[in-house]
Amino acid sequence: MNPRDNHAIGRLSQAAGSSFESWIDGQHEVAKMIGILAYVAHNQVETNVIKGRLTRTAASESDYTGLLDRGAKYFACEAKSTKAESLPRAAVQPKQQKHLEIVARAGGLALLLVEFRITELPLRYRFAVPWLEVPWVTKRSAESISAEQLGPWLIAPGTCYLERFHPRGTPTTTYRGRVFPRD
Repeated sequence: MNPRDNHAIGRLSQAAGSSFESWIDGQHEVAKMIGILAYVAHNQVETNVIKGRLTRTAASESDYTGLLDRGAKYFACEAKSTKAESLPRAAVQPKQQKHLEIVARAGGLALLLVEFRITELPLRYRFAVPWLEVPWVTKRSAESISAEQLGPWLIAPGTCYLERFHPRGTPTTTYRGRVFPRD
């Protein structure tokens, strides 16, 4: 493959990932407004410049972390976007897998957000799957998931992906650093 093709593919992948992250950021703003999220942070990948090139030095624990509004329950989410027919488990770094498992087993909400892009039709199918329920299937020697397997966790258009995992917290308002329920 031509190196220029590799650069073009990389740019397209990065743009698609940025689009998915923008969608997630919008979802989190909605979740804050309707009283589901009290706080959320978008964690960035650690990078370094080596020989004039920007390189990843370490993966973050998960893409998003925060607190759900009711009961201050911890929240962690890893987001992946792909135009392939399946997403390999290896796409989620071991450090991220461990973090999601710890959060889930400790009673927090740990999710894998997956976007499958169908480029011929410009369609996007998005899923929010509890980490411990991801139906990984071993094909040949590697685990992966496909959109068909994630059907029950499809995010309906016009809904906030966190709604199904939270009994909509009471909308709140903040005054002088304290949070009060709104009527």
